[in-house]
Amino acid sequence: MNEKLLRNRVLLVGSHHELTLYRAEVLRHAGFRVHTPESKQAALGIIERGDFDAAALSYTLSNNTVQELADNIREHCPDCPVVAIAETNRVDRRIAPDAIALAADGPHGLVSALEKVLVQR
Repeated sequence: MNEKLLRNRVLLVGSHHELTLYRAEVLRHAGFRVHTPESKQAALGIIERGDFDAAALSYTLSNNTVQELADNIREHCPDCPVVAIAETNRVDRRIAPDAIALAADGPHGLVSALEKVLVQR
């Protein structure tokens, strides 16, 4: 992991918890501390406490859930970047992610996107 990366707490949310746990394990191996809430309510609690440095939201979530989580992140932690894990590079302007990690790029893409947004801040 990049030595300049001082902030490493990631909120990782997806609707397929098993996939989220696999992604979290990869991120932990790369040096991140990862929160993997099992519900939207649990994710909202973490967001309200500000107990993260960046959020990664999966394309497996419904559009409404992603919108609600992104809105809450912007409200409670405006300096925390949002990474969208997506199937395409198409940017959803309502969510306005700081970076997109393509699901097809696998774990390396997610690690790279998080390192990029956290080092820039």
